[in-house]
Amino acid sequence: MLQAPIRHQFTATVLIALCMLPMSASQGGAATTLIHSITVVSPERSAPLENAWVLLEDETIADVGSGAPPEHADTVIDGANRYLVPGLIDSHVHLYHATGLKRRYTGKFEELRAEFFAQQPRSFLYHGFTTVIELNADFRSNARFTKTDPHPRLFHCGQGAVLSGGFMSLEVEDGNLGKAYPGYFIDHHARDDEKTSRVPGHSPEDAVRHIAERGGICVKAYYEEALWWPRKPKPDFALPTDKIMRELVEAAHTREMPVILHATTPRGHRFALDTGVDVLAHGMWEWPGQRFDAPMPKPDYEKIATEVAQSSLHLQPTFSTIRNTRSLFQPEVLADDAWQNVVPSTFRAYLTTAAEAQKQDFENLFGPLLEKNAPGQFFRNLQRDFNLRYERLIGRMANQGANLLFGTDTAVGGFGFAAPPGLAGYWEMQAWVRAGIPLQTLFNSLTLANARAFNLDDRLGTVEPGKTADLLILRQNPLKNVSAYDAIEMIILNGEFINRETLAANR
Repeated sequence: MLQAPIRHQFTATVLIALCMLPMSASQGGAATTLIHSITVVSPERSAPLENAWVLLEDETIADVGSGAPPEHADTVIDGANRYLVPGLIDSHVHLYHATGLKRRYTGKFEELRAEFFAQQPRSFLYHGFTTVIELNADFRSNARFTKTDPHPRLFHCGQGAVLSGGFMSLEVEDGNLGKAYPGYFIDHHARDDEKTSRVPGHSPEDAVRHIAERGGICVKAYYEEALWWPRKPKPDFALPTDKIMRELVEAAHTREMPVILHATTPRGHRFALDTGVDVLAHGMWEWPGQRFDAPMPKPDYEKIATEVAQSSLHLQPTFSTIRNTRSLFQPEVLADDAWQNVVPSTFRAYLTTAAEAQKQDFENLFGPLLEKNAPGQFFRNLQRDFNLRYERLIGRMANQGANLLFGTDTAVGGFGFAAPPGLAGYWEMQAWVRAGIPLQTLFNSLTLANARAFNLDDRLGTVEPGKTADLLILRQNPLKNVSAYDAIEMIILNGEFINRETLAANR
């Protein structure tokens, strides 16, 4: 005899209970859940589907419709006055940084780091990110992340395609690039020494194969000019040639892997346009030859931005990256009550204690550079103006049709502390809105656009039959107000229901 379906009115109290209810198997052997009387908001639809129902079978969306729902399900949920959307995707994260944590500011570094990382996966989920993409992976961090339950779905680009003699090689302390980045590649177009440039196993094809064999779904490369380098002389490092980048792109595309290029300068964005990469990680926030607080880029820089916007390139604005530095001059950031949901109270207390020392270190290191670039200006004002001009630039590019992807660069390293997991994503969304980007564009970028760009749209990004049941139930419509993304009641991860409040750091 079949067990009668479990029926629930959709309230926070019931959702907590639902998380603890075992689901019985239906006649077909799969546990089924029916959500009815809900509004489905999904990016492939021209308009929300009202009075809708969604049937889940185990971890898969089995069917979607409107009107009279199916009669039989193991669990039935009344979703009246709620919105069902795909789980969100952050396509630019780094799981090995704990935002703002520096060993020199505390004697409890390891303890704080462990507490931060134990909460990290839950904080992404708390803010609706059911999928994250690590663009240059530390495999121990990835393993730690996936061993913590529950955790978002994790994809990665391996360690990235690191150029021998390039900027990333500066981080190798003992000079052993092969030990730190065994999949590095050599730019044989830039070297005269045939013997050195043809080291076996380090062609672009080898670099891409190295990433793919370790589970990477994408290739990240770098065009970092380090114009911001605070001391002289600036270290000598190589930039990739056009020819070697085209070889890397060809090797990646042969394996159907998108290529992401780290670049923040006009030259870097021109390089991306010329070499066929797929995604620009970061917009063009560095404008050489202009004051740090210049409100508009020079005409030739504006022209490059327009070309990017009108091209097939995807762009991750990552407002959070430069907002992170600005946080040093915004004590109000740490006063935000939302911190209590994403980091342990001990970690937040450390940030509050270390904030002034970190700000002083930043001013000592970068002060001469900023003073030379924009004399007589307060650092707080410079950082404000720098962020505002970048928001205006991205807003103009969005109006010109830029293919935007949502990524935060969480948790960006360097100075600052405004990159807490999950919460930085919500702050990033608000920056998109301040830039004038429509809510529909934001929603698409968080879901289907990211899924398509990383070849994940066969399983993620929409509320459709056959897709993985990674979903969110919201109290507000995300096409009406950005605050909807902070009005999450339930996260559905791989078909499992998780009450949002159980994920909070200081619950």
